[in-house]
Amino acid sequence: MKKLKVKIKTVFNESNLRLKAYGTGFYRRLSKFTPIMFLDSLFYDACSDTTKSLNSISNYINKKYKVKISKQGIDNRFNEEAIRYVQSLIAESLSNQVKPTIEAGWSNLFKRILLKDSTKFDVSENLAKQLPGFGGSASKAGVCIQYEFDLKSGDVNDLSITAANRPDSKDATETIDKVQKGDLILRDLGYSKLKCFFDIDKKGAYFISKLSPSIAVYENKKGQFVELDFVKLHKLMTRGKIQRLDKWVFLGEKDKLPVRLVIELMPAAEVIKRLIKVEKENKKKGQKTSEKYKTRAHFNLFITNVGDNNFEPEKISKIYKLRWQVELVFKVWKSIFGIDNNHEMKYERLICLLNARLLLILINWDIFMQKRVDLFERKGRLISINKCFKTFHENLHELRQILMSNCKKIINWVKEMFRLFDSNHWLEKKKNKMGLAEILLLKCS
Repeated sequence: MKKLKVKIKTVFNESNLRLKAYGTGFYRRLSKFTPIMFLDSLFYDACSDTTKSLNSISNYINKKYKVKISKQGIDNRFNEEAIRYVQSLIAESLSNQVKPTIEAGWSNLFKRILLKDSTKFDVSENLAKQLPGFGGSASKAGVCIQYEFDLKSGDVNDLSITAANRPDSKDATETIDKVQKGDLILRDLGYSKLKCFFDIDKKGAYFISKLSPSIAVYENKKGQFVELDFVKLHKLMTRGKIQRLDKWVFLGEKDKLPVRLVIELMPAAEVIKRLIKVEKENKKKGQKTSEKYKTRAHFNLFITNVGDNNFEPEKISKIYKLRWQVELVFKVWKSIFGIDNNHEMKYERLICLLNARLLLILINWDIFMQKRVDLFERKGRLISINKCFKTFHENLHELRQILMSNCKKIINWVKEMFRLFDSNHWLEKKKNKMGLAEILLLKCS
């Protein structure tokens, strides 16, 4: 609690907000519309279910601060310096994280368990030049937010806003320096790039990933590298009624990376669903589904450099399911905080508004993770991110007022959130599905 209080007060005290405004060039001369008023107006907008008009923001500033500023005057404040100002607060928040840590069973073998994914959404087409979308039937303009966090501590390792047309695979290559020795990396196929697997392995870190159809797989047979025949493998497993195999293979046509390949046979009905979905997507893009993909569609294929002395093959696929936690985060961002709910506006205002929403989310995320770790250690149960963030959202306007009044009542507000989380906020187990707590408590040899 003490560290959390210090962090919030450090970022949002009036002196720091002014220094950041001067340091980023946002506040160069005295003005009746101060940096604190500007940030307050952003939070006022960010806390609303629908994007506020500039006229509404102007009226809000007039009512609260008795300062008259036109909607055009507010719009003029949204520039590159304003973006740097808000982003500097994000950067300070990320550089001073509270980091309470869940220590449970197999997770102790890793320094961090990093989950990464991106969320994309359309924005007004007037921003197509600055934020190009995918084109075609999709919007001409779109935003992509890259997000990576440590499941153990909640520590956010990457949070960046880019254009929607930037591939996840490019992000994987450009952010490889964020990976540290002892990390476990869990990402989806979009980040599956052979070079990145080599780099992760060289750093002394670990990965569990789905196998991309574009990556060649080889076996070493009597000193010769022979490409793995998935057609024969399917026949072998079907005839022998083998549900799962675990074998060491090599990735890459030139340099060969040794990895474990965990192979799970898929039910026929699931294979058909998978192929229908991919065929539909490829048809939209004017592409054909490759025979290689059709063959591999009969399997769930996981690759990892985690040794078989610690993790049995069935545990690998279960641990990979942890990746879905980042999808739950995105669901909260959109369904509760409405991060994708934006009307037409200029580029600089949109980026400032998105960063303001993310800044509020980060404050709530720190509070949530601290309480989640505390309750897990004391009661062995986890609280629900969805339930907790609904409660946060219901109390968001109060938090905004506290932040903009030098954080005088922040401790009382956090204590009240903690009190509410102690009841009716538990993560419920879904029928016939393994939950987060159960995966974290898996016993591995």
